[in-house]
Amino acid sequence: METCSPRANEAEDELGTIAIVGLGNPFYGDDGVGPLVAQRLYEILCHKADFVLLEPGASGFRLAERLVGYQRVVIIDAFTNSPLEVGTVNRVAILNSPGCSLLTLHTVGFHDGLALARMVGLEVPRSIVLYGIVIREPGCFSETLSAELTAKLPQIVEAIAAEQMRQ
Repeated sequence: METCSPRANEAEDELGTIAIVGLGNPFYGDDGVGPLVAQRLYEILCHKADFVLLEPGASGFRLAERLVGYQRVVIIDAFTNSPLEVGTVNRVAILNSPGCSLLTLHTVGFHDGLALARMVGLEVPRSIVLYGIVIREPGCFSETLSAELTAKLPQIVEAIAAEQMRQ
């Protein structure tokens, strides 16, 4: 697994063209579904295409910076406050970010980071897709997913993998 650190010294052919990023806290119950699905997705796809598994940085800006140079990005995260059934996967295409609303570099979010990267001429991914997996509020510290979400995990991973293989 590759960590989110600058890639300036890496050779272009070693970068991979598609980044998989799992967001969430693996020690907070179902909130950890993003990293878990990302890992399993990578295990399926790494042999079929040029995929790289990334661990996200601490901020949206750091993540946006880390994605420079990739052609496509797949982000997996938990969605809360949804009336949909637990385990439902929502696919959201992240389009060109609107203008940058910088306050300080400590308050820059993901969209602001992408906008800033575009403004300075960096090569940002042409395609960024977020898969939001519906969870209930995690509620407590736990290193495991709920039984309800665990039961749906194989179908979630297979559905996302199938869509990515069609890309």
